[in-house]
Amino acid sequence: MHYFCLSLLLCFSTVSLAAVHKADQFIVDGVPHDVDSSPLEKLYAADELRLKLKNQAQCGYQGVWELKGQHLFLNTLKQADCETAAVGIDPQLLFSEKQYPLKAHWFSGAIKVPLTDKDYKHCLTEEGSDETIGYAYLAMVYEFIAGELVKQSEQIVTENWQRPRSNCANVPTARV
Repeated sequence: MHYFCLSLLLCFSTVSLAAVHKADQFIVDGVPHDVDSSPLEKLYAADELRLKLKNQAQCGYQGVWELKGQHLFLNTLKQADCETAAVGIDPQLLFSEKQYPLKAHWFSGAIKVPLTDKDYKHCLTEEGSDETIGYAYLAMVYEFIAGELVKQSEQIVTENWQRPRSNCANVPTARV
């Protein structure tokens, strides 16, 4: 029974790898930054994207975005090959375009470039064990409307997975 459960777990973990999304990169002034979100998610829902890329990105995908002038461009979309280096995904699959870079005219939203490490917020459960409920970090936030940069500012970004309780440690102020 123990081996059956282990085999089942391995099977499910392999299947879930097909939906893995590696951290996108956002290039500003020639410097690449890993970012948590992808502008591609504004164009396609996760299930729709998974279906379109099912034969192209078995081990995940990664977008490489760049701020050129005041506009956001997708320089390339790469699949993560399970055993070797990343391979480019044909832009015709998603955009009906023949080549990269592509102006990301569909994207309205923010790209957050971390300037500090994440400071995690912890709480004690009723049983007395430590539980992480979220984090905060200082970021340079780039805001776009229809692919055009409209605002850039430093902000403290917070993410809370659960509502804080009275027995929580404060998130330390993000360090610059």
